[in-house]
Amino acid sequence: MYFSIITPTFNSSRYIIKNIDSLNKQKFINFEQIIIDNLSTDKTLEIIKKRANYKIRIFSKKDKGIYDAMNKGSVLARGKFLLFLNSDDWLEKNSLELVANIIQKNSNYHIYYGNSNFYDKKIFQFKHNSNIDKILKTNSISHQATYYKKDIFRKFKFNEKYKVAADYDFTIKLIKNKYKFFYINSILSNNSLGGYSSNLQRSFNDFYKIQLKNNKTIIAFKNIILEYHYKLIYVFIKKFYERLFD
Repeated sequence: MYFSIITPTFNSSRYIIKNIDSLNKQKFINFEQIIIDNLSTDKTLEIIKKRANYKIRIFSKKDKGIYDAMNKGSVLARGKFLLFLNSDDWLEKNSLELVANIIQKNSNYHIYYGNSNFYDKKIFQFKHNSNIDKILKTNSISHQATYYKKDIFRKFKFNEKYKVAADYDFTIKLIKNKYKFFYINSILSNNSLGGYSSNLQRSFNDFYKIQLKNNKTIIAFKNIILEYHYKLIYVFIKKFYERLFD
């Protein structure tokens, strides 16, 4: 098996079809999808079983969040390279073939990453060009467009104390441990805005902690201001009221 695509799900029936169909359309078929389901009560698993025409493995058990599910998937994966694709995200039709060809021609790297399109309620919003050189300033790559050698996960896992930005922390950890990244200047994934990671309070808390852990204090606060600017007002007001009425 060449690729293992790990997809956490929880009551994902409204949008899982686009995810599954994007994998059905891949020309490169040497892959599996691992569904880590958090005991969905809707038709998520029924849709997946009926619609997927490729190798798929489903594990349905209570989990502690998306990064717990991703860590479990990394253990179960049989592929040489792992991709973490959220249930409401989908691949470009030639993504797997493109990445496989690049890996074969540039085999001395550990992580291969590309660009993403972002959508809000099916409406295109913007293109994100990934840049690993900016990673200490901001979360500059999308995990949905990043392919990791499986061997990495024998040594490292996503830190589950970060509820929405453990992938950001993970990328910085890999950089600091001298893993080699290869940039693919193509759209590899299509990502949905919103969902769990769109919670401003959770996002700010994780980004704040990761910045202070990896940068000098002055630089960390500069990056926090650049990342959130006017949104900081909302965060601080919310924190104030939480403490006031706690």
